[in-house]
Amino acid sequence: MSRTALITGASGFVGGHLAERLARGGWAVRALVRASSNTTRLRELGAELRTGSLSDVDAITAAADGADCVFHLAALTVAPSEAEFRRANAEGTRNVARAMARAGTRPRRLVYLSSYAACGPAAGGRARRMDETPAPLTAYGRSKLEGEAAAREVEPAGIELVVLRAPAVYGPGDRAFLPVFRMAKMALAPVPTGPERRVHVIYVHDLVTALANAAASPAGTFAVAEPVAHPYPALVDQIGRAVRGKNPLHLPVPAGILRGAGALVDRLGLGGGGVFGREKADEMLAEAWVCDLTGADALLPAATPLETGMAETARWYRTQGWL
Repeated sequence: MSRTALITGASGFVGGHLAERLARGGWAVRALVRASSNTTRLRELGAELRTGSLSDVDAITAAADGADCVFHLAALTVAPSEAEFRRANAEGTRNVARAMARAGTRPRRLVYLSSYAACGPAAGGRARRMDETPAPLTAYGRSKLEGEAAAREVEPAGIELVVLRAPAVYGPGDRAFLPVFRMAKMALAPVPTGPERRVHVIYVHDLVTALANAAASPAGTFAVAEPVAHPYPALVDQIGRAVRGKNPLHLPVPAGILRGAGALVDRLGLGGGGVFGREKADEMLAEAWVCDLTGADALLPAATPLETGMAETARWYRTQGWL
C-alpha cells in the first residue's frame, strides 16, 4: 500500500531531491508550494501540488490531511532581519505543527529538517553533544532552534517527531557552495588564518536518505553528516581537485579583517540579508562545526566520501554551465 508524504520546500534544493527519492521508493508525493514556485520537476515526478504558504494554516491543514508523514523542509536561510527569520523558520514551523494537529486524518509523523546552526559550534576541541545546551551564533540558528521547539508542539496530539540537524549541504543543484567552486576554478581559495577549523558536511543524496529513513526510525533529535571532521583547508583543496585536478592557492584572510569586514557590512546595511555580516564572520571563525552523531547510523548507514561527492557536484555544475 502506497504511503503519502507531504513535503514543504519541495521545489527547493534538498526538497527536490527528497521528492525524487520518495517517488522512486513508491511514496505518493504531495507538495505544498507557493503560487510562484517552479514546479516543473515536481510535475514530472507526478507529485500532487497544493498551493499555500507557511503562514496559511488552513492550506497546510488541507495538505496534511491523510498524509502518513510530513517532511518540513521549507525555511529561510537568508533574510533581511531576525524577525523575518523567526517568522518563516519558527512561526512557519509552528503553523505546520498546528495544521497537523487539526487535520481530519492526522499524519503519524513529522520530520523536521533543522541545522547545526541551531545547536551552535563545537567547543573545547570536541564534537557538541546532542544533550548539551544549544548556543546558536546567528539569527538563522536561533530561528531554527525556535523551530525545533515549535515542531515539538505536535507531540501532545500524538504525532511522532524526528528532528534532523544537518551541517552544510552540497551536491547537484546547490548554490551555497558554488562561489567556492568558482574561486577554485580560478585556482584560489580564501582561508581564514588562525587555529585549524574543522567542519562536518553532508552530500545531498545522503541527507535525503536520512530524511527518508526518518519516516520509520525511532523518534528523537539526531545530527547527520559524513562522519569525518574535515579541516577547512582540506575541504577547499578537495573542491580544487574536483574542479581543476589540483589544490587551489590558499589566500590567508586574518580573523581580525574578516570580523571587521562583517561589522562594516552590518553598519552600512550591505549584509545581503544574512549572506555576510558580523554573525556570519563569527560563524566562519568558529573552532569547529562538528556534532555528536550518536544514533545517526540508523538514518545514514553509509555516507558518500567527500572526494566522490565533490567530484559529482563539479560534474553536475559543468553540465549545467554553472562552472
